[in-house]
Amino acid sequence: MKIYLLLLFIVFTSCARPLYIKDRHFNPTNKEYKMDTDLKELVYKSLERAFVKEKDIADYIFLWKKHRIYVSNEYQSSETDFKNNEDWNEAVSYLKPNDVPDSIGDVMFSVKSRDELQKISNRTWEDFLHASFSLIRIDENMATVKINNTWIVSKHHKVVYLAGGGYTCIYKKINGSWEFQKIVSSWIS
Repeated sequence: MKIYLLLLFIVFTSCARPLYIKDRHFNPTNKEYKMDTDLKELVYKSLERAFVKEKDIADYIFLWKKHRIYVSNEYQSSETDFKNNEDWNEAVSYLKPNDVPDSIGDVMFSVKSRDELQKISNRTWEDFLHASFSLIRIDENMATVKINNTWIVSKHHKVVYLAGGGYTCIYKKINGSWEFQKIVSSWIS
């Protein structure tokens, strides 16, 4: 009898919905979103490509809830080769909540700081993938966007994931709109 109860417990808990995607943690800005800047348009088009239309970001299949994606608010606007975290922190820029759309199609996005994402992971004891931009560089009518799909790992776990990755896209401004040109590099963990 104890074995059956244990098996039932394992089945029900393994099928349970992860806590990190519950509404109290996942909260889009609910503000009107207008693509009125180059930054907003590039963020939109990059998220749309990676998570909505092409779904070609590395390890997309490992997203637990593909309709709810966390987005880190940190990015670099000029370089990505840093010797340490202090160098990264000195040059970091931040996406504002209204720089990221609440949704694209059926996929919702919630922008959070890395600290907020880590707190959610720690509080729920869950690890999860999230979107981040390590580079959004705009040079007149050309732009380079490096988008990633990487893990937030709870402090309660000592796991190193061999999953996640990203790619670097080139966009060109044609007739006032940013158009995807090509992927110039990609990586996978």
